[in-house]
Amino acid sequence: MDRENVSYWNKTAEQRIYPSLEKNLDTEVLILGGGITGVTCAYCLAKGGMRPVLIEAETLCAGSTGNTTGKVTIQHGVIYKNLTGKYGRDAARLFAESQAEAVEFVAERVKEHAIQCQFQRNTAILFAASPGEREVVEAEYKAAAELGIHAELAENPDFPPGSLLALGYGHQAVFHPVRYVGALAAAAVALGAEIYCGTKAERLENGEAKSVFCENGVRIRAKHIVMATQYPFYDGPNLFFTRLYAKRAYAIAVKAENDWPEGAYISAGDPVRSVRSHTENGERLLIVAGESHPTGRGEADMEKHYAALEEYAGRIAGVGKVLARWSAQDYETPDQIPYIGRISENSDIYVASGFGKWGMSSGTLSGMLISEWILEGKCRFQELYSRNRSDYISSLGKTLSGVFVPVGELILSKLEGTESIVGLRRGEGRVVNFRGRKAGVYRDDNDDVTILDISCTHMGTELNFNSAEKTWDCPAHGGRFDTSGKLLEGPPKHDLKVYYRGKFSDLAIK
Repeated sequence: MDRENVSYWNKTAEQRIYPSLEKNLDTEVLILGGGITGVTCAYCLAKGGMRPVLIEAETLCAGSTGNTTGKVTIQHGVIYKNLTGKYGRDAARLFAESQAEAVEFVAERVKEHAIQCQFQRNTAILFAASPGEREVVEAEYKAAAELGIHAELAENPDFPPGSLLALGYGHQAVFHPVRYVGALAAAAVALGAEIYCGTKAERLENGEAKSVFCENGVRIRAKHIVMATQYPFYDGPNLFFTRLYAKRAYAIAVKAENDWPEGAYISAGDPVRSVRSHTENGERLLIVAGESHPTGRGEADMEKHYAALEEYAGRIAGVGKVLARWSAQDYETPDQIPYIGRISENSDIYVASGFGKWGMSSGTLSGMLISEWILEGKCRFQELYSRNRSDYISSLGKTLSGVFVPVGELILSKLEGTESIVGLRRGEGRVVNFRGRKAGVYRDDNDDVTILDISCTHMGTELNFNSAEKTWDCPAHGGRFDTSGKLLEGPPKHDLKVYYRGKFSDLAIK
């Protein structure tokens, strides 16, 4: 992956170094994943008197937590009119209440542990930039009012320029996510939790004694296992890939030329634009995000996504300097509600996934609810976030359609033939015909070439090259691999097969 595209949060946070796990161990609770979900869960369990063990394949916040916009809010875009229409007011109200608890949990931890993460209360604003979006915002306001959620409408707001209507939810927040999670992890360790980084789980055996086997040969046995890995590490018979679909989005942090009103903004229509402020050393920065697309199905030239965000930032506040740009991968559910809880009835394996770009509140909530389940044997909001909620059957066909469309494209592409390696530029990746096989080739700036089997190691879908991130991405379920074939994220458990590594000049092109 292109290491130039490192998030502003990861660039500006000093991470505590945690050791890797070097020996087998037994524990009551094993947590897989060192993002906001896993760390919140570890903290809550440790505060409840348990000694959980958390393992992370890379470093804390290496995944979506470190690549978010850092909004902590009950305002998840256009949400309440959709939930009310699908499930009724009671369910929509419970969703709002649960998300509000997560916002307050973060605020309380910041105060309790004096966490220096630029936590700031603000108003979360849904804005309309067209007559059609205006109708959507009005409907969202009506739904929120019926649920007892306090929100205010503003006609023709000054910001973002050109807005027709804005719906503001007060007492929400923004923060520096990596600094927050790092401090919460330290608090969890002080309470008795153990954290090991650089420890990649490879396999889970779900028997009477549940065991996780790691890449370095270490085995961990646990009574409870929490999968805080964004995409479930272990699926069992649940076919989560039919209920989750992967999307990528992009963000930039800029020094703006002009001033702008405080707030956390998001558009009500496409293309979605998300805007917030961040203050560092007394200087206000503008964070702009958007350009969402299904993983592996964006334009061939993904630089266009960053260019579009920079153009938008210039229109609304002027761009003095781009300080960072990055992307994130999220998984969405068909109904906008995450899956939080037991992977199956009476199981001691727990899952948290499908946050749909709102992981700072939903990830926090997941850690709260799963720890509550483990400590108390029950969980509030259980039915709302269950994987078995009533929408599953009716949505299955729709989701499968979205997941498996690329398979037809894959077959068609195999019949159409491939490009030659001749003319491959530095920094370019292509699908080629390598000795009778379809493969992916990448040439780096040093003229080193890597040729890979680009059948995803999850379910065999053909990968596409992401030119902005320098990765091979799966358009079906969101698996991503770097140009050496190493697995970066998503449901696959294995790296890609390497056909060839060597100098471009030494490659015999056939």
